[in-house]
Amino acid sequence: MKKVFISMTCVLIALSGCTNGGSNKESMEVVLNIKRKVKPECVSALKESFLKCKESTLLEPGCIDYGMYQSLTDSTEFFIAETWKNDGELQKHGETAHLKQHLNEIKDMGDPSYKGSFRKIYVCPSVND
Repeated sequence: MKKVFISMTCVLIALSGCTNGGSNKESMEVVLNIKRKVKPECVSALKESFLKCKESTLLEPGCIDYGMYQSLTDSTEFFIAETWKNDGELQKHGETAHLKQHLNEIKDMGDPSYKGSFRKIYVCPSVND
């Protein structure tokens, strides 16, 4: 019980560090976690397309981090992690030519039997400083 109380206290302290009370998502950092699989014959092409997109994406002023990681146990499974200054910057990224080109290049690479996942998380920057 003591551990539960301490854990809850830590969470409340962390959340209280957010000056906007957590309700103003416009000013919060945005983290995207995407999990997907591609057809085995598309692994190299996916990596190549992502790296081209990544070069331009990291130059965007709102991009904090942008990476893709390949599973150790399944070479066709990838984890994409993006961090943006705010939702507006993420929306601007969605309109860029390099992202549109990347999405066009990979549109038929996905493993149709794999559901994958997409998670968007709003993060209070003051908690992470």
